Amino acid sequence: MCSEHDRLADMKKYAVKVFGECVRSASPRNIVRNALRFDSNKLYVDSTAYSVPGDVYAVGFGKAVLNMALEVEDVLNGRLKEAVVSVPFGTQWPGKPEHSRVCAMEAAKNNVPDQQSVDNTDRIARTVSRLRAGDLLVVLISGGGSALLCSPTVPLGDKILATKLLSSAGASIEQLNAVRKALSRVKGGRLIGSVRPECPVVSLILSDVVGDPLTAIASGPTVPNGDPDHLPMSIVDGFGLRDEMPETVVDALLRNASFTGTAARFDRVHNHVIGNNAIALRAGVQYAGRDFEAVLLTTSIRGDVAAVSAFYSDLVAYVCDVYADGATDAKRKERLKVSSSSVVGGGGGGGGVDVEHLTDSVVEASSRGRGLCILSGGEPTVVVRGSGLGGRNQELALRVALDLGTARRRHDSLCRFDVLFFSGGTDGIDGPTDACGAFGYPALVDAALSRGLDPSLYVHDNDSYGFYSALDGGGVGDLLKIGHTGTNVMDVHVLIVKPKLNSCSTAKTDYQS
Repeated sequence: MCSEHDRLADMKKYAVKVFGECVRSASPRNIVRNALRFDSNKLYVDSTAYSVPGDVYAVGFGKAVLNMALEVEDVLNGRLKEAVVSVPFGTQWPGKPEHSRVCAMEAAKNNVPDQQSVDNTDRIARTVSRLRAGDLLVVLISGGGSALLCSPTVPLGDKILATKLLSSAGASIEQLNAVRKALSRVKGGRLIGSVRPECPVVSLILSDVVGDPLTAIASGPTVPNGDPDHLPMSIVDGFGLRDEMPETVVDALLRNASFTGTAARFDRVHNHVIGNNAIALRAGVQYAGRDFEAVLLTTSIRGDVAAVSAFYSDLVAYVCDVYADGATDAKRKERLKVSSSSVVGGGGGGGGVDVEHLTDSVVEASSRGRGLCILSGGEPTVVVRGSGLGGRNQELALRVALDLGTARRRHDSLCRFDVLFFSGGTDGIDGPTDACGAFGYPALVDAALSRGLDPSLYVHDNDSYGFYSALDGGGVGDLLKIGHTGTNVMDVHVLIVKPKLNSCSTAKTDYQS
């Protein structure tokens, strides 16, 4: 009979395979190839046709746009005049065709805009301004675009500081982008102002935002900005950051006037979301369904990682109880509904998971003696209070380990199951680190304490990367490092719950979660 260590190692390998399937399904080339077709004078995006009487130009910005541009070039079969894309440092060419007209420019190390971002944006603006009547502009947009398309109306360092202050305070991507748009010459629809009114624009978008809101993805450079003029400043004030903001930023936000772009004729702009987190998760569910009862729980995880971790702890306790006893505890079900409503969907009570569907899946798994593989996606946030190094995926995994360790001592049913949680960014990079994510499981805390590492101290210092690096120094292997993937459709969470044949005993070591 294999040991708990061996079972855990096998589960980690399986979770990585599921995650890999999710990432592969979101391959930009595959997604563009499935969405695009060209027949000499018409470009089809799914079932919508666009006439192409003149030349075709393409510009792009984001972590996935290089491969998107190369596939667009293939589909157009010689009709692409020029493509200019801004991509992260370290982006790998997949093998550039000898006569390719795609120019890739690197910028934004660690997803922070820099002077290269500004220079690249100037090049993109010059390109779109050269279009003549009858030419078609294809705009390629993916996650990371906000840092790679940057033309600030304030000093670059001031804009970076403003973004950092808001991000560290736990601002959502929508809140961050509302402020970014107010400080930009190209975001919030302003990029379209540089394109001749006679030129149609087709945007192909790989979404990295919950719900796929066009105004939030890469800060909405091709859609009208519907934000009220006072919104950016109210966001800053809501976090109590006005006094910490550079004066140039405060002045710009107080003078903000959203770009409605009536003169830019947004009616000739056609935005298509061709890929998102749901595509990735469906591929993961299909793969896991061969070996587990696979469940796609939600694509809309959001909110602070502490609340998300508490939700996953409630979820595991509920699943284990239903699986073990074949009955549902009304109080625990209600608790799961409440905790999920705070982190799924709209947040703040505006969403939640389908607990009844989940329950049916658990009962089915129990009746067949199968484990469960539950997949979720989204993009939580971290409130930074410490000085450590990490990312939302690593901190979430570590917090889940802490919460599950506590839950296992309180709920006997958890001791009858092997539980593994993985959280990873589909772009391959989690925060300013070389990891894409990490694993969390009930025994992680005891393993760390036995090595003299207190996980709770690392959480308090927002130093999840430091924790996992120290732990991995002992060969544990709880960090996953895969490098830039060339795509970005938010995060993927893989939760595996399997009944185990032998009982486990929990350590009595106390720790603070």
